[in-house]
Amino acid sequence: MANEQIRELGLRELVKMYPKDRGTSKLKARLTEYKFNNEYLDDGYIWLADILALRAVDSGNFGVGCILTDVNGNVVSHGHNEVFNPYFRSDRHGEMVVMDEFEDTHQNITELEDFTLYTSLESCPMCLTRMITSGIKRVLHAASDMEGGMVHKMNYLPEFWIELVGGQVFSQAECSKELIDIAAEIFLYNADELKEKIKNRKAPG
Repeated sequence: MANEQIRELGLRELVKMYPKDRGTSKLKARLTEYKFNNEYLDDGYIWLADILALRAVDSGNFGVGCILTDVNGNVVSHGHNEVFNPYFRSDRHGEMVVMDEFEDTHQNITELEDFTLYTSLESCPMCLTRMITSGIKRVLHAASDMEGGMVHKMNYLPEFWIELVGGQVFSQAECSKELIDIAAEIFLYNADELKEKIKNRKAPG
């Protein structure tokens, strides 16, 4: 997909956002004004993932955005974390939203060897094993998640999952440091608040 098409898609997503505070307004402005850095192969895709992550925060969810691209680099599915809104769904991480949508609407496509999933944040254990099972060739993240991410701890997976990885690639995307920093900032924006909400749900009555 050409950079112009990626930008058009991203700007359409930005228009849907109505930031409720100064912090998210600044993040929206930074993403709106960002110029793709052609030194990095994944810059446009991570920019779009960051926009979707901000949309997640704007809707009261964890700030993670994801996109899935086909062999030609076309965006075939995109979405963001939906754990809290529109209603509580414990499984609706960004990667899950994107894969559910794609697999439900493309039931004839069972081989994903030429597909790439881009996510604004390193995948958690649940999402990582989902990606391994899917067979997606490359799963690339912007910001690392040293607390909850699993990519940097893949050697701790059970042997079955390590063997199943095969030739799949899980690593940080080739994008600017600015986009990595924005991805981290978006995720951290409301993460503590939402983690507390989850803890409170599990607290004894």
